[in-house]
Amino acid sequence: YKYMKKSDLFVLSSRWEGLPTVLIESMALGIPVVSTDCPSGPREILENGKYGQLVLPGDVENLAKAMIETLNNPPNLSLVQKRGMEFSLNNAINEYLMALKEGGAYF
Repeated sequence: YKYMKKSDLFVLSSRWEGLPTVLIESMALGIPVVSTDCPSGPREILENGKYGQLVLPGDVENLAKAMIETLNNPPNLSLVQKRGMEFSLNNAINEYLMALKEGGAYF
């Protein structure tokens, strides 16, 4: 993380992902992101582009444009960081516990 924190931009250029944890980690560090809109994860994590630009996989020209645009006009990094932290371990545990309680499980 010590090197990642110094980044001006994180770019995920995948054609597919399971769960792009590195995208979430970058956001949690307050780094602006640009990602391909590959299956599965980036669209959901970035809320359809609200927290970072999405481009079609393989579209290198639009990926480069999105990178330059994001570097020249970075998003609100505190909002990006807050979104990244929504995927933290503590939040995940709390969400699971709430889902179990709503499903009728007792602790």
